[in-house]
Amino acid sequence: MQSGEDFFLHTKPVSLFFKAAIPGAIGMIASNIYFSVEMLLIGRLIGQTAFAAGNLALPLILIAYALADMIAVGSSIGIAIRLGEGKRNEANKLFTTAIAVSVALSALLGVFLAAACPFLFSLMGADGALIEDAVLYLRVYMILLPLTSLVFVLDNYLRICGWVRFSMAINLVMAGLCLFFEIIFLYFLDLGIGFAALGTSLGMAITCLICLYPFIRGRMALRFVRLRITKALLHDIFKQGLPSFLNNTSGRITSILMNSLLLHLGGDIAVSIYGVFMNIDGIIVPGMYGVFDSLQPAIGYNWGAGREDRVKRIALSGVVAIAVMCLAFTALLLLFPERIFTLFLESSGAGLSLAVHAISIMGLTYLVRWISYACQSFASAIGSNKAATVLSLCSALVFPLLMMAILRSLHLEGLWYVTPSAAFLTSLLAVVIYIVYIRKLLGERE
Repeated sequence: MQSGEDFFLHTKPVSLFFKAAIPGAIGMIASNIYFSVEMLLIGRLIGQTAFAAGNLALPLILIAYALADMIAVGSSIGIAIRLGEGKRNEANKLFTTAIAVSVALSALLGVFLAAACPFLFSLMGADGALIEDAVLYLRVYMILLPLTSLVFVLDNYLRICGWVRFSMAINLVMAGLCLFFEIIFLYFLDLGIGFAALGTSLGMAITCLICLYPFIRGRMALRFVRLRITKALLHDIFKQGLPSFLNNTSGRITSILMNSLLLHLGGDIAVSIYGVFMNIDGIIVPGMYGVFDSLQPAIGYNWGAGREDRVKRIALSGVVAIAVMCLAFTALLLLFPERIFTLFLESSGAGLSLAVHAISIMGLTYLVRWISYACQSFASAIGSNKAATVLSLCSALVFPLLMMAILRSLHLEGLWYVTPSAAFLTSLLAVVIYIVYIRKLLGERE
């Protein structure tokens, strides 16, 4: 098998894109689409209240997974750069530390969220059956969180080791396992929302054990070594992974605030409409993430080896891919909003008319979202953490909160414009950052 170093340093950029980015995008979509499928099954088989409850709880669940993803991204960048520099022992130390830290922090966060979720949901305005379903759904996820969150960490390491196709295959297997358990619990056994969470957790836990096996056997370029957690290694992980964590976490905080406002102004139906959009977003964003996340090791290897010419060509292929992806989804949301909404929930009359109107507006987000995402991912891959962090915060928190404050005076109508207007502002900022900072940095390296 071709080593990760040979694969990322010597494969032609176009060939590298087809061998790494496309399987990575497919695998990442597969590893995240089960949340959308789960929500679809909940909406169709359990009902609107359970669907709204799941969408209230999902941002908190994804914040928990964002912690592991931060460790995965932060350590992967450092590992790829070290391997590019030929420092394999240091890469293995970072790999071992990241695994241990991910398990420990996920366990602590799971306990906290399980205890605090009733209070958090009540702050959001939930009560009655809505809050009961939301609490049950979240708590079941937290039980296996230390194991299930490790899937995201190990998936990054598989790609760093050049096992890109295996990564894609294992993500497809995970999606299949999650779907299998969901159908058994919800369709055949007619069980409630707690078993929807259990089905996905079981599929992810089994997948995690499969991913661990080749590392335990010592068959990979990365190997477990004696655990010695140092401040330097922790600093490296959290510094490099902070932009990704801020982006994911800030986005979930924004979703929580949006759900609170929507629940207040429009009730369950408004939360459900936003939930449908966010489930579509849960397909698009992993696709974009999968493209650049799969190319990040290649960018890191070549950046560490001083191959800036390859860095730019590899990054350009990723930019083109996510632009095409975003524009295609924009067309789908504008042309088929009714079909997309009724796929998740049966509806008619005023509720359906509101959903068609809202989804058509929010679909404009993807006309420009690829610009800021590409700039942020590239900045993160080459270690420009300040630029990536600024874009993460503005994209996921600062601009959405600003637009919420400005557009809230328009009541429910104004909230539908929050996401596309925030995406437009972030894209303008990304263009400025690229022109002023990143292009200058590339010139200095050359």
